[in-house]
Amino acid sequence: MGRTKRAAGVAAGAVGLAGAGVAVVGGLLWSTAGDDTDHGWFRVRELGPAAAGGGPSRAEAQAGLTDAAAAAGLTPGTPSPAQEGALADCVADWTGSGPADPGRWRSLEAALTERGWQVTSRRGGPAPATSLKNGPWGLVVTNGGLLDTLSLVALSSTPPCEAAFRRDAETRGPRG
Repeated sequence: MGRTKRAAGVAAGAVGLAGAGVAVVGGLLWSTAGDDTDHGWFRVRELGPAAAGGGPSRAEAQAGLTDAAAAAGLTPGTPSPAQEGALADCVADWTGSGPADPGRWRSLEAALTERGWQVTSRRGGPAPATSLKNGPWGLVVTNGGLLDTLSLVALSSTPPCEAAFRRDAETRGPRG
């Protein structure tokens, strides 16, 4: 999963200043100079201090996503089928009923950071996305896209989960 962000065209109200090496997203100023690596993602340089401890459990991560979405005034959509077996403790997700407007997108990011998530990278439109981290959890929030919905998907990077993801990928084959 490449993690960077495209400065121009962010539907969440961003104003791109890529030529100057700076972007303003949701009222936050960050540098993009030299960070455009692939697929329109840009790394966010200022992360602040890491959260103490090992990070949230799967139940805590799931509750945090649900609480952050509710705090941002987002309406839940049809939930994804629950993971089973070894992956059950490795995935936390939340799906909205449609894409979020720019104000709710910013509110969602604020609610997530209040709950210990740190923004690591962003990507602009047509389907803007933000990548966040909290302990062993990596979260990608996508707004729009092919399903035209808001999607929060957090994956745990603990050794047991990494092994479970590898086994699952080997079982499904190259086409998923």
